[in-house]
Amino acid sequence: MADLDSDPAALLARVNEVMTPRRRSSDYWQANDYADDCSDTVELLADRATRASPQLIRVIERAITLTTRAIMRSDDSSGAQGDEIRTLLDAHATAVRTSTPSLTQAEQTRVVKWIVDYRYGGSQDAFDPDIVGYAESLSPKSLHRYREAIAALDLGPYGRYPLRRLAVLDRDRDAIVGAYGGEPANAFAAEYISRDLDEAGLHDDALEYAGIAIALDTRGWDQGMVTYIVEDAFARGDVETAVTARRDRFTRFPTSATFAPLRETAERAGVWGHERPAAESLLADGDAPGFAAYLLDEGRIDEAWQFATAKVPISGKHRLWLDLCKRRAQTHPSEALAVYRAIVDETLITADQKNYRTAAKLLKTMRSVSARAGSNAVAEFDTFLGETVERNRRRPTCIDAFVRADLISRR
Repeated sequence: MADLDSDPAALLARVNEVMTPRRRSSDYWQANDYADDCSDTVELLADRATRASPQLIRVIERAITLTTRAIMRSDDSSGAQGDEIRTLLDAHATAVRTSTPSLTQAEQTRVVKWIVDYRYGGSQDAFDPDIVGYAESLSPKSLHRYREAIAALDLGPYGRYPLRRLAVLDRDRDAIVGAYGGEPANAFAAEYISRDLDEAGLHDDALEYAGIAIALDTRGWDQGMVTYIVEDAFARGDVETAVTARRDRFTRFPTSATFAPLRETAERAGVWGHERPAAESLLADGDAPGFAAYLLDEGRIDEAWQFATAKVPISGKHRLWLDLCKRRAQTHPSEALAVYRAIVDETLITADQKNYRTAAKLLKTMRSVSARAGSNAVAEFDTFLGETVERNRRRPTCIDAFVRADLISRR
């Protein structure tokens, strides 16, 4: 057998054998099977691309053509086939860069034509080769031909990707902003612009648009642009700007998701002791469950319990309350038992096998906790268990769960 690591013809034969789609269409499972069958070959091509030849480039193109043909007929809900095509596209760009010998002008012209035809030839519009990944190995003449080909196309309002990538390649701030339709009206566009500016090496401009993205954001959960500004500030030794960026974000969106980065940044800057009182107060007002969980993580058990009892309803917050009960039961078992009862009752409102198992597990925990709480608590638990069994007597699956948990015996 020919050595696949050195013989493009053998690789091509393998690509044709493994990747040629055999079905007119593929359902979810068949699509995943196809992706599994292709995975080793995709990995091999990606590896070979790091030390490529002009012949290998054509093999990778064949693999991209076949896998793209397959995905057009497949339910790729899992994303497996799409991931493989993106891996192959990256491998194609890598192969062009690493080719030994380097591509001649004629070969470069062919590659540029393949890139344009693959995206705009009418067979697919889901995958865009990235011209930036090829640029360092293409001559000015080849890049000019790519620009001419793109300029001649009607890209439509949703096909501006090549314009954005060319703007990055040109390190042109105005072109990058213009490729997104002008100044951003939402945080998503501003973030994309910032990332493209950063990739283009226009760092100050990227920081400016990161600030715009943060100002336009109305969600609060995405820390990407804040982190970008924070890391830049630390790199410059400007810890005040770093902490201010986190504090401002947390003040706008006072949740545990923004509290944790503020704490990490303030600790890194050595000022958490100063920031903590105001931050804790704001978190308590803005995200009561998050504050209770924070107190619990800090080992401030009594504070967490008292705060949660006053501010956090049990309904809908079972996970938090179970964490609280686990810790509270060690010192105040009777208080924990009252919460366990409420959670068991609420869990059993909806008939569901999973709920029955959860309730059985909680009842076993309650039995253990009541033993630590004393004889009166044991008697109260026995009464509660009996009432719970009676209320669910007409749910045989529930009773089976209680029997399997050794809570009751089958009558």
